[in-house]
Amino acid sequence: MATTLFSRWQWLLLTLLLLLFALCTEYLVFQDRQRQQQVQLRHVAAAAAELRALLETEVNSSLYLSQGLVAYIQASHGQVRDEEFAFLLPNLVAQARHIRNIGLAPGNRISMIYPLLGNEKALGLYYPDLADQWPDIAGLIQQRQPLLVGPVQLAQGGVGFIHRIPVFLPDERYWGIVSTVLDIESVWLLLRQQAETAGVKVALRRVAGQHWTEMLVGEQELFQQDAMLFDLTISGAKWQLAAVSAEPFAFAGGWSLRLLGWLISLLLLSLVAAIFIANSRLAVTARAREQSEAYASTVLDNVADAIVVLDRFGRIEKINRAAQSLLGYQAADLCGQPYRLLFAKSCTLDELAGGAELDVLQQNGQPVLVELMLSQIRDAKQGGTVLLLRDIRERKRVERLKNEFVSTVSHELRTPLTAIHGALGLVAGGAVGVITQPQQQLLDIARQNCEQLSMLINDILDIEKLSAGKMLFQLQPLGVKSLLLEAKNRNLPLAQQKGITLTVQPDVDPELKVLVDDNRLQQVFANLLANAIRFSPPQGEVQLQALRLADKVRIRVLDQGPGVPADFLPRLFQKFSQADSSDSRQLGGTGLGLAICKELLERMGGDIGYQRLPEGGACFYFDLALTESGPDA
Repeated sequence: MATTLFSRWQWLLLTLLLLLFALCTEYLVFQDRQRQQQVQLRHVAAAAAELRALLETEVNSSLYLSQGLVAYIQASHGQVRDEEFAFLLPNLVAQARHIRNIGLAPGNRISMIYPLLGNEKALGLYYPDLADQWPDIAGLIQQRQPLLVGPVQLAQGGVGFIHRIPVFLPDERYWGIVSTVLDIESVWLLLRQQAETAGVKVALRRVAGQHWTEMLVGEQELFQQDAMLFDLTISGAKWQLAAVSAEPFAFAGGWSLRLLGWLISLLLLSLVAAIFIANSRLAVTARAREQSEAYASTVLDNVADAIVVLDRFGRIEKINRAAQSLLGYQAADLCGQPYRLLFAKSCTLDELAGGAELDVLQQNGQPVLVELMLSQIRDAKQGGTVLLLRDIRERKRVERLKNEFVSTVSHELRTPLTAIHGALGLVAGGAVGVITQPQQQLLDIARQNCEQLSMLINDILDIEKLSAGKMLFQLQPLGVKSLLLEAKNRNLPLAQQKGITLTVQPDVDPELKVLVDDNRLQQVFANLLANAIRFSPPQGEVQLQALRLADKVRIRVLDQGPGVPADFLPRLFQKFSQADSSDSRQLGGTGLGLAICKELLERMGGDIGYQRLPEGGACFYFDLALTESGPDA
């Protein structure tokens, strides 16, 4: 009886253990189902984020061009000729993928459209006459904010999105409106194609006021499902994107997991708990690793710069999406390849450690200029290197255009300014008759301003020549003492005019010589002495000194002025930097003098610095290498 009862309890215990294992098995199945659902949701979220970025990029890239046109109109104070627009508009439309046309409406009347073909009906439209559109247009003019509206029935036929930008000139006058009509259907087509490739279904709607009003892409029912929702705001237009997986969730592997658990429980119940614990730990580790890898991949792929990760042997281990786009490779094509494959010239990682601008090769062999930054991964077990490649072709193009623009404008200003200055000189000299005292005062003011403007143009041209490497230097060994005396004689009239005493250190060694360009060095002296004289108090003193420092000579310009504010020191030798940059500053200046001095001295092998004197005042100094003809130390 006891044996039977015992056996019965054993079976009961086995049954309980089997039931417990069955429950554990079902729990594992449930967890696996949840994991697969989470994987699908992460995929949808990542795809939707990419689609949102695609929408913003495709639409904004076209809108930024019209913003550039507005900036050009503002910079021209609205005085832009039709010939300029006829040149600018085709270039802007050619650069954009989705612009249907660009219209200009000075004074709210459309006076120019490009391309005109097919848009003739819109030419000459007066916005206040558009009863259905004028309230919104008047609102954006009042708010001074651009707005993307649509879909709108176009006067030239068809439906499109219109990006309107109210243009206000620097003097706050209202100029008119720049309208960019977008062929939004090409964006929708691209969105659908990308969504299909990513395996998701998407829908897009727009909002007006507090309510979602109109579907742009997809079906309204998608917003009622358990979809991922993303809000977008593009130039004042509010859109919402919904995304769900294109395939319904199908759980795989449930019965196989159950069968495995039951077989293991029948073979050895004692191993069930161990297997359960191992599986649980493995599942946690796998999920954590997936999350970590997904997070790292998301971060890398959302960085705009190209990132290439190398292992400790210099082989390519991982690249982000921006690197694939820049180089034209797929990740699988580069993984395991040596990093030298990417560079036009052979170079070691040590040579790249300091960062550089160099060419990388795309898959088709085309070189691309990038700015490279390198960092080491400090890991005792693995280690490696991260290369960050930033495409600087556009930046270099903009810098080149800027320099060409500054050079062209400066040259074009010099000719009329010379004529104005000459004419003022003739009038002041009595060429047109006797000048009264009030007239003479006005002429003096005009001539002084002409001279100041001429100095600004010369400084800008010098900076442009130095930056472009076009300034020629004729280096020759010259005596330091004679250079100081020449600088004193050249600048003495300015000092006497201001009531300033200009002195040269009397004990300068006449044997000290430096290899310099006399004219360029005197230009440095002129800038430094002009600053010292300008900031010195009445009846003050400005000193020129030369000190021997081993194989160099240090030339110092000392004044008794207030010195340079401490917070301005980091920007002291930058272009257009002034300690007092307000409109009401008492002392003039272009903010280019010290920057020009720095560039000129560096071209002659020297460097420049500043120190505040303990007794008050400022000391600007520069060091030049002594020539072999100088005396021994």
